[in-house]
Amino acid sequence: MIHDLIVVGAGPAGSSAATFAAREGVSTLVLDRASFPRDKVCGDGITPQAIYWLDVLGCVDEILDQTKSCIKSCDLFINGSHVLTGGFPADTIYPDFCVLLDRQRFDHILLRNAVSAGARFESGCTVRSVEDRGDHVVVLASKDGKSSEFRGRMVVGADGVSSVVSRSIGNSMKDGTTAVSLRTYYRDVECEGSPVKVWFDRRFFPGYGWLFVDDEGFANVGLGYAFDPNFPLLSNFRGVFSNFIETDLKQMLRNARPCGDISGGSAAFYRPKKIFADRIMLVGDAANQADPLNGGGIHKAMESAYFASRAVIHALRVGDFSAGTLRRYQDEWSAHFELDWRTAEVFLSIAKNPDLREFCLFVLVNIARLTETDRQFRDFCAGVFSGVISQSVCLSPRALYDAFPRNPEAWASLLQMGERGVLSGPLHLAATGAGSVLTASRRMTASPLRSLDWGLEVATRVVNLMDLRLGSGACGDGPGSQVGVVPPMARTADTTATLFEGRI
Repeated sequence: MIHDLIVVGAGPAGSSAATFAAREGVSTLVLDRASFPRDKVCGDGITPQAIYWLDVLGCVDEILDQTKSCIKSCDLFINGSHVLTGGFPADTIYPDFCVLLDRQRFDHILLRNAVSAGARFESGCTVRSVEDRGDHVVVLASKDGKSSEFRGRMVVGADGVSSVVSRSIGNSMKDGTTAVSLRTYYRDVECEGSPVKVWFDRRFFPGYGWLFVDDEGFANVGLGYAFDPNFPLLSNFRGVFSNFIETDLKQMLRNARPCGDISGGSAAFYRPKKIFADRIMLVGDAANQADPLNGGGIHKAMESAYFASRAVIHALRVGDFSAGTLRRYQDEWSAHFELDWRTAEVFLSIAKNPDLREFCLFVLVNIARLTETDRQFRDFCAGVFSGVISQSVCLSPRALYDAFPRNPEAWASLLQMGERGVLSGPLHLAATGAGSVLTASRRMTASPLRSLDWGLEVATRVVNLMDLRLGSGACGDGPGSQVGVVPPMARTADTTATLFEGRI
């Protein structure tokens, strides 16, 4: 039997692609080496963007029935001190809240949704290779200790950061910026303030720690770190994670019980050589499409799955499965999200240099100070970091001007005039900033070739980003740039929130 579409991988990207395709009558087979439900290392946060796509997929109600949290704020800590409590802006196309749900249940719901739409699922299939046979493509796999062969007109590779499908079309694995994360769970966590907490700290920057806790005290605790060949992974990353738990989380976890082993995961934040070829497309982590600024991958997986499914349906309609036809997938995804992804990539390229650690943290602290008394600027910053507001908004002078604080109290807070005095506050700020710059300069001059290589990388990406912006004509003025052919939610964001709050 030849299927119209074979999806390799049953995570959010694969299950979403299968759902979108099967809904349109595409005969769809989903393969995964695991039997579901299965665990997946993640922060377990379901962002406003993911809730949007869950509604489009038709399974948001089941997700909201399973979760025990409705979260509208986040506490931010820098170098151990609380600097900001922010939330999701309310005037976007997305809901203004997130929820928490472990990936074991979340991914299983998405897979069942795909099967309900008409897709067929084969578990226990470890894909070994993908071969183009001219008039169809063959997926070779191992199942129950035996070799298996599946034939299809097209393949969507949704098999993660170490994708076999990606290697089959000539991509190299892990040849750019990569992030690793460690995660564990606790019960009976006593959490004051927001149930979502994020830590930036000189011990593990570029990266961040997190604690996400639901209404029953069940918490996901994790730490992520970004690195590349120039800037290697911390030598004792597991020890740093243990120290983060023992120091930063000591008070909140004092009466908590660990309820799981420490598990590790990874994600990649560089553009692979290609994300489509004859009869083949890559989505989600297989295409390295996670958000480089915050690491979020679930909603990005759903976005790419939607556009890949549109390309599948178009190819079947015209009877052409060549790379030229499937380019439609990359073109549509790029038209909606390339500018944002490239903007976030520039931010990550700058921040991943550990020589700039003190300077980056100094900037973050003072941005937080500006938000203390300016709600509009706080929503803007939170929206950009979370991706609820298009990150390319940072390229728009008009948008930056509109968002910039005009409240004198915000500037007084930035200059620490109330804490240190009218004169000493600004002087202290200037001295601290100069000190962070001098520290960065000293460290960078100690490794001049590495610093030169990094500087050229950043400069190249900035030039490419500006070329892309000028070429696209995009103004980056907000989330409206992400609409277009993207389907609207079945219900409004406010209605989704109301439906959820009625469940708890």
